[in-house]
Formats: sequence, structure tokens, C-alpha cells
Amino acid sequence: MKVHYYKFLMFFFFVCGLSFAQEKNVSGTVTDDQGLPLPGVNILVKNTSGGTQTDFDGNYSLSVNRGAVISFSYVGFETKEVVVGDNSTINMQLATSSSELEEVVVTAYGVSSRSNVTSAISTVGAQDLEDFVPSTSIDNILQGQAAGVQVTASNGRPGNTAFVQIRGVGSINASTTPLYVIDGVPIPITDNTLNNNFNPLGNLNPNDIESLSILKDAASASKYGSRGANGVVLITTKKGKKGDAKIKFTSSYGFGERIKDPFDLMNASQKLEIERQFAALGVGAATSLPGATSTPAELQALIALDTDWEEELLRTSVIQSNALSISGASDRLSYFFSLGYDKNDGIIDRIKGFERITTRLNTSYQAKDWLGIDANISVARSTTDLPRDRNNVQNPFRGLYDYNPYEPLFSRDADGSILLDGQGNPVFNRTSTGFPIARALLTEQENNRNLLIIGNVAANLTLSEKFSNRFAVGLVSNRFNRTNRSIQGGVLQGFIGDSNFPGTQTENFALDFEYNVSNLFTYSDTFNDVHNLSASFLLEYNENIRTDLFVAARGFPSPDIPYLDVAAESTNQGSDEDRRVLFSQAVFMDYDYDGKYIASASVRRDGSSKFGPENKFGTFVSGSLAWNIAKESFMDNSIFNDLKLRASYGTSGNQNIPDFQFLDLLSFANTYNGSTTASPLNAPNPVIQWESQAILDIGVEFAFLNNRINGVVDYFKKNSKDLLLDRPISFTAGDENNRLFQNVGEVQNSGLEISLNADVIKTENFKWSLGGNITLLDTEVKKLIDGNDIVTGTFGNIVLREGEEINSFFLVEYAGVNPANGAPQYVDLDGNITETYSDGFQKLQEGKSPIADVEGGFFTSLNYKGFGLRGDFVFRSGNYILNNQRAQGEFIGNIDSNLRTSAFNYWRQPGDTNVLPSPLFQGTADQAGTTRFLEKGDFIRLRTLTLDYNLPRKFLEVIKLESLRFFVTGQNIWTITDYEGDPEIGLGSAESGEPGDAGFVPGEFSLFSYPQTKSYTFGVEVGF
Repeated sequence: MKVHYYKFLMFFFFVCGLSFAQEKNVSGTVTDDQGLPLPGVNILVKNTSGGTQTDFDGNYSLSVNRGAVISFSYVGFETKEVVVGDNSTINMQLATSSSELEEVVVTAYGVSSRSNVTSAISTVGAQDLEDFVPSTSIDNILQGQAAGVQVTASNGRPGNTAFVQIRGVGSINASTTPLYVIDGVPIPITDNTLNNNFNPLGNLNPNDIESLSILKDAASASKYGSRGANGVVLITTKKGKKGDAKIKFTSSYGFGERIKDPFDLMNASQKLEIERQFAALGVGAATSLPGATSTPAELQALIALDTDWEEELLRTSVIQSNALSISGASDRLSYFFSLGYDKNDGIIDRIKGFERITTRLNTSYQAKDWLGIDANISVARSTTDLPRDRNNVQNPFRGLYDYNPYEPLFSRDADGSILLDGQGNPVFNRTSTGFPIARALLTEQENNRNLLIIGNVAANLTLSEKFSNRFAVGLVSNRFNRTNRSIQGGVLQGFIGDSNFPGTQTENFALDFEYNVSNLFTYSDTFNDVHNLSASFLLEYNENIRTDLFVAARGFPSPDIPYLDVAAESTNQGSDEDRRVLFSQAVFMDYDYDGKYIASASVRRDGSSKFGPENKFGTFVSGSLAWNIAKESFMDNSIFNDLKLRASYGTSGNQNIPDFQFLDLLSFANTYNGSTTASPLNAPNPVIQWESQAILDIGVEFAFLNNRINGVVDYFKKNSKDLLLDRPISFTAGDENNRLFQNVGEVQNSGLEISLNADVIKTENFKWSLGGNITLLDTEVKKLIDGNDIVTGTFGNIVLREGEEINSFFLVEYAGVNPANGAPQYVDLDGNITETYSDGFQKLQEGKSPIADVEGGFFTSLNYKGFGLRGDFVFRSGNYILNNQRAQGEFIGNIDSNLRTSAFNYWRQPGDTNVLPSPLFQGTADQAGTTRFLEKGDFIRLRTLTLDYNLPRKFLEVIKLESLRFFVTGQNIWTITDYEGDPEIGLGSAESGEPGDAGFVPGEFSLFSYPQTKSYTFGVEVGF
């Protein structure tokens, strides 16, 4: 027995020794079918856990036994296997896979291969998004990335979102915001959410995003029925990929500053001089100012106080971003977990700015062969300290431009020393405005908090080879809190306070809760190997519950106790709740013949609680066709890798209107003898119905020269009908505003979208890529109530007129300065030039509106041996902006505030041309609603410039890392524009006009809003 034991032991060691003797080191290079190296190729030893990846130069090295099978796999290429023999060098050339063009595209309620898509869908992938982080809002990232998507940044405030429109303006009074869907969960975003900084998009972590799909035509968007009229943005978050756990950590730190103005403000010497000149001319407001009343010695003392108010009120912002993710997958379970932290304290000194913490967990579990479970949840909390974004003294940016440069930050005594209060602190100078904004930033506090929870659970049942079912439940809970305080002894207390009740505070609370339940039953089959058919039936129920509460109080014993419980008395309170329900049924059908000829159709019927019983339901249909010409036999030897012609037509609806317009509503806002009273709010309107849209799209997709060049061209026409407009009604009808919403309006948007990308140079060590997109947009008002104009806009400077561009400017035409006497001149309605000004001279400015008719973006990317350089540009042309901010800096009546240096260029003597009006004509010169202040908003901006370096694989293996990337990114670092200010402005002044306000048009005017910033960030990305 012992002999056999030793024989077995000897045999065991012999086998082990033989095995070790057979182990060897294999190395080589993996290239594509053009001989170019492929970085990141997965190289696995079959039936073992061993493996590696190629480095940036396509090289690899691997220890393996003779006789082992090595698998080489890479996205877009055929997988190859080789048996290890005696050769220690194995070079591998991978052939392009026939499935390379089968890029998976996220579509409505599912996914599809790119070649089978019959609709206009633009996709932005994770790699494209990478260079835009640390942008804090996803909708800002969309700018310039997809044709047909018009993005106007609200302003530069950290955490702020953007105004997004897809293929033009589809409504006049209803919301034009697209529908956002995150992992199948619709996200509630309305004008109201934009209005109060309640937008969920500002609480999403861009690092979690795998891809964005923008559904632009009816074939795709109409599958969402009444919610798809303004287009759909599908956001897909990251999932775990099969293999060992991957840990990725990204951290960046940087700085931001205000983008400099293309004009100069006056310094102390200049401002005192213009005061003297205006006083000498007899301008009454100037005669009492220091420039006219001071002695030479006093003037010199004032000049010595020269103050740069930008330096006093603003700062260099600090930008931080950190993200950690852990992901992986086994045969049955996949997971993705992330944490994120972002902070941008903004450029306003003395407040905290924006801060956000996020976390996400995405899981998929194949419980049975026939049952898969998906569960995702994300939680985000953000806080924002806000400045008062108003066109008054409470706005620090207005103070930046208004405060006179001879007025210092702190008050001075007769000797010029800084005054101190009883606690020894410097006393802030009240300035000529009487409102020291630097101190108000400390005493007039406003803070917003958001808590966003998004969750969804789905069960995927494979009932048979042909039948499947997906049941999903998603919810969104978006909680918003706002605190406004004017602390005891604060600046505002001197204006609106009560010494008997020091300090005021208002608390706002809003909860937007929405849940969505859907069931999608799908049948799919293939006949005779060439006929592929898929049909789905959808049932969906969606309910939104919105709750608002507020309470205000005054009289606080200490500014350090900010709780309403200690307030002396409550001064105001209120609450309300809104509910909206949407129930939908839909049928989707897709067919293709051998991947060459493709057809899709959909029918969806929505029932909405926003409409009365007679018009509660709406039916929306679409159909589309595509021909994959490249798959025809006669194209076998052509240069084209892809060539597809497609067309679609369909309808969708818009229900983004106020609730309960069909009902006879009462208001309970007043009391009589201590009892609640009711008064008519609006008259009943039972016939109100959906705004509808019909969209035609014709497109062609192409790729040639081994996919080195690819592009998409789309022509579209979108007709929006049954638009809700205000029809005047009798004063006796019982409506608070004496108007009734009726479905009578019609507008049309049409245009051309072109996207093109090319690998210009592609060698073993160097790659240069170019790409971009452009949208040419034409808008027209087709029908209004009885053909009558509608004058709208924040200041009544916009008009809607049949046959004209949507939102055309409606202004008095400025004819320059009379060179004989310096008087401003205007054009009356008969075309005559006059020195008289009248609002009655307003006329439509043909071809001039805030809507750009050309918009897009382009990029260039260079890669050389691990080094990368990419620049992304955005551009816009054809839009106009009413520069009210310039008006404030040139108005004669603003002589008591600081002015632009251009104010010196006023008429002085007969014959002067290209000058401002004489100060003697202040009454007719100081008119903002004229073409004098209407400027083209064209610009080209270098949105991001990123330089990075990826450490080669051979070094990573030494330090035991999967990847290591260093990067530096600049944002908004270079702009070309003739606009006198920053042309990228959507929100001119929140107090004057913001989303939800009647007549608000994004980008209509500029007026001391939070400016755009440029920033530089430095970061590292580590993979384990």
C-alpha cells in the first residue's frame, strides 16, 4: 500500500513539473484589419481566470501554458481564438465584425440595433460625456452635442439647468420642455419646476450616465403619446459588465471666474468727470453729485478711493468633483454602485454656492432562466445659497455695475479711516443706492435644499422563445425646501422690518411625487430566416401628486436661532395640492425583411385628468420606413459601409398646461367678517383638448471608407396645431382674467439637421478626428385667434403674427442721433423719421427673434501614444437679444450710478455722427424698448478643451492598476461674438421674467443675471 502511495506521489510531482515546464510567456500586438493597433482588447485564457488587455499601442504580454486557448475580443470586431504552441510571439489581426454597425440604441420602451432604427435618434455616449464633467447639469452638457437640440443656458449660477427645446418651439402657452426618462422612469419637469429651482436634472450625477438618446421625430417620440410632443430625452445609467469587480475613482479640483465683459466701466476719475460734464450741460440729476460739487482737494480724495467693485463682490470660485464607482457581473448578477460629491461655491463672495451628494445602485439578477429582475435606485441631495436674482439693489451683479467707483466697500470717517461698529467690525458703506449688498449677502440669506429619490423595479419574463413580458414600477420623489431670512438688524429690516418684531423668515416646502406602472407584452418571431416581426402591447398608468406649503413669521429673539418656533408671530401661511393622472394603452409593431427593408408603426391612446370627459382621451399614431441600401448585393463592392434611407410621419400631443382648466373654479383668498369667502377664478371650458403635433421626417445615414467617415442628414417639418391661446370673454362670465383658453393656434417648425464625423488621420501612433453637427431652423406662426396679433414677452417687446417668425421682436425703430442737434430719432408707423418717441411706434422686426436659425457644435480630437487633446465648440447664429444691461450703462438718467466708458461718446457739436444722444434729451433718449439696444446674439464658444494622458499598460502592470488617467479641462475659455456682454443668456432677470411667467421667452433680454463663468479643473481617474 505504501509503495502505491509513493508511486502516486511521484506521479503527481511529475505532472506538476510537466505543467510548470509547459508554462511560458506569450506576447504580441493586436491590430485591426487596417493594421492599426487596438488598445483595450480583452485577452482571456479560456476555462481559467487568467487574462489581460492590450495597452494603448496594442501590445500585450501573458503567462500561459502550451496547449491553452487564448480568446481575443473587442467591441466591433470578430472574436478570435488561438491555441498556444511553441511560438512565444502571437500577433493577432481582428476583422471588422458584421455586427459593428449593430450598435445598440436605446429607443422608446426598449433597445434596437442601429441598422434597424427607422427614426431620428441622436445618441451621446459615455465617452462623449466624459470631457464635460464636472458640469453639474445634464441638460447643459447636451449643448452642441446633438443636431436639432437647442440648448440655452439659464445663466452661470452653479447647479442651474438649461432651457432645452427639440426641433423648435412647439407651443405658445404650454410648456415646450422635452420629456426626460431615466432608466424607464419619466421625470416630472415643468415650467413650474424650472421656476423654483426644483428641476431634478440638477441633482443627477453625470458620471453615472452611460448614454443619452434624443428622440426627435414622431416615429420615436409618439410612442410616449401626450408627453412626447416636445421630444424625449432617454437617459440610461451605467450597468455592471461581466468580469471581476471594476473600481473607478475620479477626482478633480479647479477654479472659475466671471467671463470678462467686452466693455469697460468707468473708474473713479472718469465717473467724476462725466458727472461734471452732465452738470455743466444742465442735467438736473448730475448737479448734486460729487463730480459737480466737490472741490479739487475733495475730488482727489475721492479718486484715491477708486474701488473695483468686481473685486469687492466677486471671487475666484473653487470647483470640486469626486466620483467613485464599483461595478461587475457574474453569470446571473450584475451591479453598479456609485458615490458622487460636487461642490462649486460660485463667484459671489460671502455665500456658500452649490453642493451635491449623490449615490446610485443598479442591479440585475437572473433569478431563473425565464425571470430577470432589474432594480435601480438613486438618491441625491443638493444645497444652494442663492443671491437675489433681481433687477434691483438686492442683486450683487447689479451692484457690481451700479456702485460708483469712488464709493468704497467700507464707510470712512473725516480722516479717511474705516469706520468700525460697536463690535469692532468694519461698517459696510451703504453707497448712493442706500443698500450695501456686500452686507446684505450676510444678513439676507436664502438657501435651497433638494432631496431627489428615483427608483424603479422591473421583472422581465421570458414566457417562451416568442413571448416575453416586462412589468415595471418607477417612482420619483423630489422634495424641495427653501428658507428666506432677513436676520435681526439686517439690511432689509430698515426697509420692510418692524422694530417691534425684529427679523423675518419664510419657509417653503414642495413635494413632487410621481409613480409610473407599466406592462409591456411582446411577441417576436422570424419566418423563413428573413421575415422578422415584433409586436408589443403596452399598458401604463402614471400619477403625479404635487404638494406645496409655506409659512412666514417675524420677531426672532436672536439671529442665531433660525426656527419658526421661536418667532413672535406668524404673518402668512398657505398650502395646496395638485393631482394629475394619465392612463395609456399602446401597440407597437416592427418588421424587417432580412435587415434590408424595415417598417415600424405605433398607436397610443392616452387618457388625462387634465381634460374634461368629452376630450379626456387622445389617440396618437406614427409610421416609419427604412431601406438599408448598403445591405443590397449591388453594394457589395462599394465604398459604403452603411447607407440607409428612412422616412417617418406621426402625431403626438401636449398636455403640459395648467390643471383643471375645464372646470368652473373658485378662489378662497379673502375673508368677510371672519368667514371664508369665495370668488370666481375661471370660467368652465369643457371643450379644451390636447395640443397636437404632426411631424414629418426624411433622413439618410451613411458611413464609408471602412467607417472612417459617417454622418446623418435629416429634413423635418413639425406642425403644432390646436394650440391653447387666450380668447377674451365677457366680464360677466366669472373669470378672474376675463379670458378663456381655446384650441385655435398653429405654428410650424421646419429645418435641416446635418451631423458628420471623420477620422482624418489614423496611423499606428496618431489619430486625428473631426466631427460636428448643424441645425438650420425655420419657424412660422400659422394661425392665431381671428388672425389678431398677440403682444407678449416680459416687457411687451415680443409679438406673434400670422406668417411671421415665432416670437419676433416688437420694438420702436431707432434711427440714430440727429447730427444737427444731438436728439435721438425714431421711425413712426408711416416710415417717417421723428424726434418724438411713442410706444405706439412699436413694429415687428422682421427676421429678428430670440430663436437662433443656425445652431450646432463641432469638435476636434488628437491622440498620440496615450496623450489626448480634444476641443468642443458650440455656435449659434440668427438670434437677437435685447441688451437691457447695456441700456442701464448708457442711460443719461443713470448718472447717479456708474456707467460704461462708452457714455462719454455723446453728441457735443453739430456734425457729430456715430454717437449717443445729447444728455439734453434724456426723456426721449432713455428708452429701452427700441432697436437701439437690439443686438445679434451670434457666437462661437470653445465650450471645453481637455488635455489628458493615459498611462501605458506596461507601467500599469507594475503598479497593479487597470487604468490611470490625468487630465486638465478648461470650460468657456474662448468666445467670438459682437454682442456687448455675454451672448449665452437664457434668464435675463428672474424677477422680471422667468419660466412659468406669462410671456416669458428664453434668451429674450439680458439684465444683470448671474454671468457665465470660465473654469479650469485638474483631475485624475484611477481604475482598479
